[in-house]
Amino acid sequence: MSIRLPLQTILNVTNHDELGVGSVNGGIAQTFLIPQDTDNVIVNLRACIVGGGVSATLQTTDDGGTTWYDIARTSIVSNSSISALAEWMSVPVAGFGYRTTVIRPSVVAAGSVQSFGSVLTTTGSAGASTLASREFSGLPIMSQNARIFIQLTGSDITTSSILTRVMVNSQSATA
Repeated sequence: MSIRLPLQTILNVTNHDELGVGSVNGGIAQTFLIPQDTDNVIVNLRACIVGGGVSATLQTTDDGGTTWYDIARTSIVSNSSISALAEWMSVPVAGFGYRTTVIRPSVVAAGSVQSFGSVLTTTGSAGASTLASREFSGLPIMSQNARIFIQLTGSDITTSSILTRVMVNSQSATA
């Protein structure tokens, strides 16, 4: 294993002036191609938004783009200026088949030992827009075709900009 080469930007898009509950189909889809020999996909989301929230979901397809499946979703940015901290998400190309979950204590009788659920569970539903914020589906990237789906929440949203960057890194000089 060697040190990966520096990040290469493969998508850099700014959406301006999104109003109301979002755009067509509940969000904004930005498709792109993942270069061969990619080891890792990194998503960066920054937004200036009032009256609601925005998040980015990295999606994959196994049929060329007819059906999309969620891989991972960022936190929801709400009532934020563009100078606020960015949301970052890092996804390996080969997933490990487990879905990360929030650790919650199990329901126990008073006075008994409290146990906690596992951080890893079997892969659950991965259809488009099924992930909660800060969740991974456990699916691997299934093809070079990918997309970022920007989800807007709230009924009275005003944005001045939503900046989305997708970057990759690799051990290959050709990626």
